[in-house]
Amino acid sequence: MSIGSTQLYATRLLVCLGLVYGVLGVVNSDTASSQTNLRDDLEVLAPRGTYFKRQINWFQQSPEIRDANQRCYARRGDRFVISSYRRPVNESQVREDDRNSRYFGNIEDPNDYWEVTFRDVPDGCSTQQNEGGLTWFVYRRHVRITPTQVR
Repeated sequence: MSIGSTQLYATRLLVCLGLVYGVLGVVNSDTASSQTNLRDDLEVLAPRGTYFKRQINWFQQSPEIRDANQRCYARRGDRFVISSYRRPVNESQVREDDRNSRYFGNIEDPNDYWEVTFRDVPDGCSTQQNEGGLTWFVYRRHVRITPTQVR
């Protein structure tokens, strides 16, 4: 037996296996799963609802943000379709050092929040400034994000 004929069998074997798996993949394809996709839903769980914030002023509570363009209220049970979410990037813990602030000494961790982009701007948040896929910050313990199948 020569070495050249051994290489021929290995090549022939790989080609045959490729054809077999290709045919099996076409025959056993699941057409229903190819017509569905997933989307992420954000549901508000906090008993009193929650606020979405636009700025990273962690120590300031959302109800105290007076500019309506910088915050948005959502009630418990409200569901929103989101296009993306992640933990805030390149943010470090913030400590309030202003001795005149009621939050003096508070430390807020950005990892307690989600940075969320809504697919559609939630009702009550739809000012011109808030459109166009801008991100909001949501307190993670107030919400649940779940993937949902869409047909």
